[in-house]
Amino acid sequence: MIPDRLAKARVLGDWPEEAVEGPVIEVSPDGPVSDIQTAIDLCLTGRTEFGTARREIRIVAGFYPGPVVIPEGAPPLTLRGDGPREVIVAARIDAQMPGEEYARRFVPRISTMHRDSRAHFDRIAAREVISTGNSGVLTVLAEGCRIEGMTLRNDYACDRAAAAPEGASHDMDGRFAEGQHQAVALHVAADRVALHNVHLSSFQDTLYLQAPQGSPVPRIHVSDSLIEGDVDFIFGGATAFFEGCEVRSRGARGASNWATAPSTALSSPYGFVFHRCAFRHDGTEAGANGGCRLGRQWFEGVRASPYTDPEVRLTDRSFAEGGEKGISRRTLEAVGKCALVACEIGRHINREAPWDDWGAPGTARHRPVQPGSDAFLEHLQDWLRDRAPGFERPEPSEPWLEIIDCRWL
Repeated sequence: MIPDRLAKARVLGDWPEEAVEGPVIEVSPDGPVSDIQTAIDLCLTGRTEFGTARREIRIVAGFYPGPVVIPEGAPPLTLRGDGPREVIVAARIDAQMPGEEYARRFVPRISTMHRDSRAHFDRIAAREVISTGNSGVLTVLAEGCRIEGMTLRNDYACDRAAAAPEGASHDMDGRFAEGQHQAVALHVAADRVALHNVHLSSFQDTLYLQAPQGSPVPRIHVSDSLIEGDVDFIFGGATAFFEGCEVRSRGARGASNWATAPSTALSSPYGFVFHRCAFRHDGTEAGANGGCRLGRQWFEGVRASPYTDPEVRLTDRSFAEGGEKGISRRTLEAVGKCALVACEIGRHINREAPWDDWGAPGTARHRPVQPGSDAFLEHLQDWLRDRAPGFERPEPSEPWLEIIDCRWL
């Protein structure tokens, strides 16, 4: 039985159900509306008639190109596909893609969009390099959306040589095991977003559950879904409750493998909670027997770590420039919280050390595993006293990484 403090109602809070109003828009490869973004834009245009009422978009079996965005200010939308085998939404986008390349590949579609959607994509295309947060196949920025019955797949093959370390070699398929190969399938940065019966696929950074700075922490519910990847493939600072999901580690390119990378704020009571989920491996040789981890706590935004260098100062931004080094309070307090309850954990997970450090010991961005608030305070006790007074030991102490009533295979 799940502890009361981690129950879904406690983690997600109030979540009112909203009836669909207005006509359902159907998207079909051969229909009058053949593109998902077009259907979303029709709902944006319909705000004058239906206001903030929920709208539904039904997506018929077929292949649909990304990227797609539900922009901030859109009404709550339900995107209901015929099933993850039948509805495929895909694009090849990676964090190191130049903005010019992004514009060249996607502007023909962008030019016909609603102004709110177009502004999102124009901003990305104007960047020198687009970055992780702009690499999503589907990006959800509007509250109250529901995504169900589809596959969201980032087809980037980890083959951009400029994103790999100098001298790195690739496999026979052109894939690099190391480097900056972030490629998001689904990016959620809004509250009360529900994902049901979806298949999310990429390698690094498949599902980004962002907690935007200056906004309340988003709450996301994920049920009966499959999420697969290798490096940090479920990550971010939002609060999320997963139930009945499969979390599948991919070994195909031989990369180091961490299923989760939460960056939950110290002040946020909940990070990622997995209830009755199955942590499995794709069956390839790499990482199949204890070579994978459940996760590591994302030290979001870190440039210089007080765990490595006590001379790092607490400042208003995180930086390392010349001999000067600073860490912001937001970065320092991105402690990362994750709980597994009544889950099934495969043999691919290192049972002796299921959680890992952020960065290697002694490196500029290192932070050791912090199972709870006691570890945070003990690791940084002297530094906090000298550089960041005001941190008090929580009473009782708070667990941040938990494995409760799980079955190890």
